[in-house]
Amino acid sequence: MDDIVYYGENENIIENVYLDKAKVLLEALPYIKEYFNKIVVVKIGGSMMENDGIMQSVLDDVILMKYVGIKVVLLHGGGKQITALMKEKNIQVEFIDGMRVTGADAMDIVKMVLIGSINTKIVSFLNKHGKTAMGVNGNDGNFIQCKKKQYIKNGVAKDLGYVGDITGIDADFIKNILANDYIPVIATLGTDLNGNIYNINADTCASRVAASLKALKMILLTDVDGIMLNGGSDGGDKKLISKLSAARCELMIENGQISAGMIPKVKACMDSLKDGVQRAHILNGTAQHSILFEIFTDKGIGTMITL
Repeated sequence: MDDIVYYGENENIIENVYLDKAKVLLEALPYIKEYFNKIVVVKIGGSMMENDGIMQSVLDDVILMKYVGIKVVLLHGGGKQITALMKEKNIQVEFIDGMRVTGADAMDIVKMVLIGSINTKIVSFLNKHGKTAMGVNGNDGNFIQCKKKQYIKNGVAKDLGYVGDITGIDADFIKNILANDYIPVIATLGTDLNGNIYNINADTCASRVAASLKALKMILLTDVDGIMLNGGSDGGDKKLISKLSAARCELMIENGQISAGMIPKVKACMDSLKDGVQRAHILNGTAQHSILFEIFTDKGIGTMITL
């Protein structure tokens, strides 16, 4: 009959390659069971935001997580893109201790990049797989409440402009999106009681969102492998730390072993753990399938911070 297809005489019905795939799936099974119907908060940032190929690969992994029953909440910043557009528009770029000074003109750029460009692109990439994602920002329903950040350096108050400190998260707003089977894609902006919109550090925002949702895990994706430690007196031979405690992180920040842009990421992880998140990780999002290795394999990847 024409509708019957036969294997060739020399074809092995179950080839080694398929056995290997089956073993991978079986290895993932206990993790799929552990994470089923649990909330995992993922923040994306770094150079992956400038490479559509890398971003699509990361988002494909997020989609896989969704379809095995994980409730994924996705947050993003957009620092490099904001800086580039500010320079293009001849708006002064200024940072104080890693925090962007955000005047009214800069705030317009921030909203344009985060909402009009990056958020829209991420949602579009995710929705290639169907109606899977919904883009929101903290101004929607005022679900991220904040106040103007008061920052003092060496006893002197520094005006950061429209930079906010989070005062509250409406977790039910996010849970409602999850309950309707969408991935919330959150641009990290917040609103005060007077309706003013503020720029919020994306790592800090991820930490507060994860804590408000009592997430099982928070993952900060960046463009470095994790927390590195110099292995030699010449400053070379850096080694990746796979696991360390929050107390050890405090010491490493004090002695300068954790510095610069890694500090807010580590502090975000520490804060999330103190507020009830069970696990916090820093991973290299440019490494192919790093999220899947972390969640679904025995080995894991990147740096995990514990209490």
